[in-house]
Amino acid sequence: MDGQVEVTNKQFQRHKLFTRELSMLMYGFGDTMSPLPESVDVLEDILVDYVNNMCVQAAKVSGRKNKVAVEDFKFVLRKDPKKLARVEELLAMNKEIEVARAMF
Repeated sequence: MDGQVEVTNKQFQRHKLFTRELSMLMYGFGDTMSPLPESVDVLEDILVDYVNNMCVQAAKVSGRKNKVAVEDFKFVLRKDPKKLARVEELLAMNKEIEVARAMF
C-alpha cells in the first residue's frame, strides 16, 4: 500500500465523552433545554480537537519523552492570560482541596 497508513472507521468512532455536559453548557449559554444532537456533536468535535492540539503542543515543549507535566501546559498557554489564569485558579483550588482532605 505504498507506505500509507490505512485508517479504519473504528479510529474515528465517536466516543461522546462530553455530550451531557456540553448540552447543559449550551443550555446555560442560551440554547434550548435540549439542543440538537448535531449541534452538540459539532461542539464536542471542536472541544476534542482543541484538547488534542493542546496535548500535542505540550508534548512538543516537554523535554521528557512520553511525559507531559502541568508546567508544559502552562507554557503553551502563556500567551493566553485568561486561560492561564483559569488554570492557575483551578490548580490553587485543587491544592486547597488536598489540604482540606488531609485534615480529616
